[in-house]
Amino acid sequence: MQDQEISVPRVELARPAARSALPRKLAGLALTLALVGVGAWAWRSDHRPAWLAGDQGPGFVLVSIDRGEVTDYTVEFGTVESASEAVVKCQVEALVGLVGGSSATGSTKGAAAASTSTTTTTATTATAATKKSSSSTTSTSGTSGSGTTTSGSGSSSGSGSSTSSAAAGTSTSGKPTIRSFTYTVAKYAPLKRATTTTTKAATSGSASGGGGRGGGMGADKKGSTRIISVLPEGTAVKKGDVVCELDSAAFRDELKVQKVRWLQAKSLVEQAAATLAVNEITLREYRDGIFPQDMQQVRQYIQTCEINRDRAEKNVEWSKGVQAKGLRAASQVLADELTLQQAEFALSEAKGMLERLDKYTGPKILKSLEAKLASIRADKLAQDASFALEDDRLERLEKNVAACTLRAPSDGVVVYVNETNAWGRVEAYIEEGTTVRQDQPIFQLPDPSQMRVKARINETKVVSLRTGQTCRIRVDAYPDRPLRGKVLDVTAISSPVNGPFSDVRVYFAVIAIEDAFADLRPGLSAEVTFLNERRVDVERVPLASIRRVGGQSFVAVPDLPAAARREEPAYRWRKVDLGLSGADFAEVLSGLSAGEQIIADPSALKAPVPVPTTPRVAAAAD
Repeated sequence: MQDQEISVPRVELARPAARSALPRKLAGLALTLALVGVGAWAWRSDHRPAWLAGDQGPGFVLVSIDRGEVTDYTVEFGTVESASEAVVKCQVEALVGLVGGSSATGSTKGAAAASTSTTTTTATTATAATKKSSSSTTSTSGTSGSGTTTSGSGSSSGSGSSTSSAAAGTSTSGKPTIRSFTYTVAKYAPLKRATTTTTKAATSGSASGGGGRGGGMGADKKGSTRIISVLPEGTAVKKGDVVCELDSAAFRDELKVQKVRWLQAKSLVEQAAATLAVNEITLREYRDGIFPQDMQQVRQYIQTCEINRDRAEKNVEWSKGVQAKGLRAASQVLADELTLQQAEFALSEAKGMLERLDKYTGPKILKSLEAKLASIRADKLAQDASFALEDDRLERLEKNVAACTLRAPSDGVVVYVNETNAWGRVEAYIEEGTTVRQDQPIFQLPDPSQMRVKARINETKVVSLRTGQTCRIRVDAYPDRPLRGKVLDVTAISSPVNGPFSDVRVYFAVIAIEDAFADLRPGLSAEVTFLNERRVDVERVPLASIRRVGGQSFVAVPDLPAAARREEPAYRWRKVDLGLSGADFAEVLSGLSAGEQIIADPSALKAPVPVPTTPRVAAAAD
C-alpha cells in the first residue's frame, strides 16, 4: 500500500495577458515635466547649487566683453531717380497786344486796308514831289517872286520912257531869275500805316487756354495752350522723337497776319530810306548848286546895274552940255535924268537882293532843308524800330509754332510731370486736352543707365552726413542685390514733412549709385545706410548693458562672493568711458577689458549713483 503511487491530475493555469506600456510612459513624462518645472522655479528663485552659482553669477544673464568692430551708421529711406533727367517744359510765350505800334486786324481785310493806306501815302508823297518839281520849273521859266514885283513896279513907273531908255538896259528882261526867291521846301509828313480796330477774338480768344497768347486788356499773363497728343507714360523714346503736340492754331493765325504786317513795316523802311536819300541830294543840290548860282547871278546883275548907272550918268552930263549949247531940249535932258534915277534904283535893288539872299533867303532855305532831312531821319529811325519790333514778333511767333511740337532732347523713358500741392497730392494731370502754361514742365526723360537715390534725412541726423560719404543701398524691389553709393550733395534748406504747418523738418541727400544695373527704374523705394564712422578691433560692450545716469555710463558687474554668501545685491556698478557708439555696440575706452563678464540687461536693477567729479582748479599765476 505504501509503495503504491498516487497519480495526481495535472492542472494548467492560464497566463494573464500583458499590461499596456502607455500608462508607464505617461507617468514618466509627468514626472519629468514636474522635475523641470521645479528646477525652473528653483533657478528663477536663486535656489541653485553653489557650484552652479559660482559659474554663472547670482541669477543674471551675463555677457562677455569682446573685441570687434563698432560701426556708426544712419538708415534713411528715399526714391530712385535718374541722374541725367531731361525735363521738357512748355515754351509758348504770351504775346499781349501788338508790338509794332498799331493794332492788328487778325484778318486779311485789315491787311488789305493797311496796304491801301500805304499806297495812298506813297501817292501823296509823289504828288508833293511833282508839285515841288512844277514849282521849280515855273520859277526857272522866269517868275521871280518879290524881287520881280519890285522890278516890275519900277518898270511900270517908267512905262512912258522912250525907246532910247529901253535900249539903255533898264528893261525888265535884263533882270535875272533868282530861284532862291521862289524856292519852297515842302513839309515832310511822317509815314504812317493804317490804324485798324483790333477784333475782340484776336485779344480774348487765348484767355481760355486756346493756343497761345495771354489774356486781353493788356494784362501781362503767361502764355497757355492745350495738349493735343502725348505719348503714353513709360514709352521709351530716342533723341528727336516727337513726344507731345500742343495746340498751335492761334499762333498760326497770328503768324499769317504778322507776315503781312512785317511786309508793310519793311516797305515803309525802304520808302523812308529812299525819301532820305532824295532829300540828302536835294540839300546838296541847293547848297552846292542853286544857292551859289543865285549869288553869282545877283553879283553879275549888280555889275550890269553899275554899268547902266555909269552910262546913264555920262548920258546926263552929255545932255546937259548939249543943252547948254542950245542943241537939246529940256525934256530930253529930263528923260536922261529919269533914266539915271532908274539905273541907280536898279543898282540899289540889286544890292538889296544880294544882301537878302546872302543873309536871309539862302540860310533860311538851307535850315529848312536840314530840318526836313532831320525829320526824315527821325522817321526812318522810327520805321526801323517799328520794323525791328515786327521782326521780333514774327520770330517769336515762329518760335512759338515750333515750340508746340515737343521732341525728346535725349534718349530715355517718358515720365509725366504732374502738378502736386504741398501735401504731395496731384492737382493737375498731364493728359490730352489739359491746358498747360508757359514754363510748366510737361514730361521728363530719365536715363535708366544713370540712376541715383534722393533720400529724406531727418533734421536730427543731417549733421552726420557729408559729401563723398559712402553708403549701402537696398532697393525694395531687389532686396537680394545690394548697391554701393556715395553722397553727392545735401540740401542746405530743409522742407516740412507733412505740409507747411509741420514741425518736423527733413533735408534731401542725393546719392550716386556706383554699381547700378539696367533693371532699375525711377520711383522705386530704397533704404540707404550711411556709414558715419567705424572702429575695427576695439573692446566693445552691448548697448543694452549700459546704464546712463547723470551724463555718466555704468555697467553692472556680478559680485560672486556676495552671491555665494547670498547677500543682496549680488552685483556692483562700474563706471566706464565709452567712445564710438553704433547700433548694437559701443566702444570701451576705459573701465572694462576683454573677457570680463557683465550683466546683459541691467535695466531692472537699482539705478547707480553718479560718481562725483573733482572740479578743475586753475593754477594760480606766479
